[in-house]
Amino acid sequence: MHIHAGKWLRLTISGAGCRAMVSLNTYAVTQPAIEGLDPSEDGFAYDITPWLQPGRNILTVVLIGPPGEQPFRLMAEHAGQVQLLLDEAELMPLVAPWRLWTTTVELTSPVHPSALVGE
Repeated sequence: MHIHAGKWLRLTISGAGCRAMVSLNTYAVTQPAIEGLDPSEDGFAYDITPWLQPGRNILTVVLIGPPGEQPFRLMAEHAGQVQLLLDEAELMPLVAPWRLWTTTVELTSPVHPSALVGE
């Protein structure tokens, strides 16, 4: 996913309960998936723009345990448009006790016409 500097990137997460960990680079977006975490913190949107660094950024999702009543869902919006959608209901069933999913977010600077003069 490519986004331009100066625009916001918002993650909307639902179905996380106490079984999902989402991070951008080294910053945790969700509470750790610890047994006993109150699932009332589930279903939220978060602006992660301040955590983006120029160049490549790594967005990581770890799902622990079997799917709950509501499957995990993550949507990334950039400048009002959906850029990424991860829906656990669309993933193939696995017998593994966890799932790991990663993607890159490329932060690029907008090109200004004045920057091209003299090149």
